[in-house]
Amino acid sequence: MRLEEKERILIIGAGSKTASAIKEVLTAETPYELFFVEREPVPDFSEDVLIAGFTNRREIREVCLNIRPTVIVNTAAYTNVDKCEQDKQEAWVVNVKGVENLVQMSRLVDAHLIHFSTDYIFDGAKGPYTEEDKPHPLGYYGKTKLASENVCKGGNIPFTIIRTNVLYGSISVRHQDFVTWLLTKLEKEEKVKVVNDQYSNPTLVDDLGIAVERIIKRKRYGIYNIAGADWLNRWEFARRIADYFGFNKELIEAITTEQLAQSAPRPKHGGLVTLKAETDLRMKMSGIENGLSMIKQRLLREARERR
Repeated sequence: MRLEEKERILIIGAGSKTASAIKEVLTAETPYELFFVEREPVPDFSEDVLIAGFTNRREIREVCLNIRPTVIVNTAAYTNVDKCEQDKQEAWVVNVKGVENLVQMSRLVDAHLIHFSTDYIFDGAKGPYTEEDKPHPLGYYGKTKLASENVCKGGNIPFTIIRTNVLYGSISVRHQDFVTWLLTKLEKEEKVKVVNDQYSNPTLVDDLGIAVERIIKRKRYGIYNIAGADWLNRWEFARRIADYFGFNKELIEAITTEQLAQSAPRPKHGGLVTLKAETDLRMKMSGIENGLSMIKQRLLREARERR
């Protein structure tokens, strides 16, 4: 492996919230050279972005041969769970074929591949889940993400899989998350319906940036769960958000998964056990209170800057 000061990190999916979190941590904490790839320009991104599709083998091969990264971090994915059921071909191309390309490129340039996965590879019968629990996805999204994990495992490369769930955070990027969606609704005093039987431990995206930095620095391989400290259902999460920001939580109506009638099945008792990352990576997972505090601080800072 090349020396740490010469680490060249290629981050796939520059437009993602996760990529922004990784950029913030690596820029502040390491001397690594960072390179970002996206299939189209990313508005308000402070770094130059290489325009290429990682599902296009020729384009991503050209990028990798020019940069010769020591680490490739894949934050890109087709994550719309319901649309994955409707457009299975596109979901497979992005979530599996794209990862096959990155595995081949990792082998070509001798790079460590860090790939993100999800608790949706489990059926939600008995979560939260450890790294050793046997996957059993319910929907097509989970099936493609499990297939992508198997591509990494069978690729004869150094790899790390980070499983996570329900991302939210203070990073300002174009993609909305559950917290920003809910705050927008509550600010307008609109009523919302939120399921009360889907459990997870929502993950502050900033923690993913810290995890990636420690995985690279400590040269850790295999599977790591990175998720929040609080395990609760989505309705409880919504009410805690409303409380923290001073909105009317009575606007949030509790409904069941069956009543919501989503087109793709969801694991009800999902979430992830993070003991391995806490001990091996010395991670302290953020609870909801800490995560919402960081969001509020950023919103206040952005409001001051607009004045």
